Amino acid sequence: MKNNQITSLIFAAAIALILTFSGCKKDATQYGQLGLTLSTQIDSVPVTAEGTLYHENNGRLLAVNDVRFYISSVSVQNSNGTWYAIPNSLLLKTYENQNYDITSPVPSGTYTAVKFYVGLDSVTNASNPVADTSAKNIDSVLSATLEPNMYFGAGEGFKFFTFSGFVLPSGSHSPVAVNYQIGGNANRQLVTLTNLNFTIQTGKLHYISIACDYDKLFGGINIAAGNNDNGNSFGNAQQMQTATLIADSIPGMFVYASNQ
Repeated sequence: MKNNQITSLIFAAAIALILTFSGCKKDATQYGQLGLTLSTQIDSVPVTAEGTLYHENNGRLLAVNDVRFYISSVSVQNSNGTWYAIPNSLLLKTYENQNYDITSPVPSGTYTAVKFYVGLDSVTNASNPVADTSAKNIDSVLSATLEPNMYFGAGEGFKFFTFSGFVLPSGSHSPVAVNYQIGGNANRQLVTLTNLNFTIQTGKLHYISIACDYDKLFGGINIAAGNNDNGNSFGNAQQMQTATLIADSIPGMFVYASNQ
């Protein structure tokens, strides 16, 4: 009888252990991936060719020659209100490309908001660009070889946002060349997009569409030859003032495409 009781106890313990492990496996967090589709627009019209003038909401015409900016520290808000910070979420948006995969996994679920920074954190900004050679086959957005124009220099750090193009002021017949180079820790901009509704499914990559509308970047900024046409965060006083105006407008240029 005693042996039977011991056997029963061992069996019960084994079953409990199996159930425990089964429960852990069943409740384990499942993961998918998030991608960003970042389109280039001017007043909600897709930009299909660089250097082409498009009507802007302020009565001007605007052309994009080249634009690049860093997106970092991407977080998503679950439908229960909790935020999940996606590790190692750093990318460089270029004019030529729209789709960007964030390689780090994201818990499966329904999400209602996304936020990210345009720019780099202070530690990364103070680091040296990656020394890249073809032999190493390193493809880094912080590469001095691949992205030499995204670095101001030692003590100043990386360029968070660069833009070059043309603005044709209302009533004018002469386009004004514009060039903006934004950097400095104080100009790192937080972008938060709410009222979203998208689902990350286990084992799948889901893209959310965000329009980069440069019409909104220049809204309310008077641009003419010699007036706010050149902004540089480490330039002369006028250039620094213009760079700050542009930097403060960056969060407003992102628009979530809800039809997905």
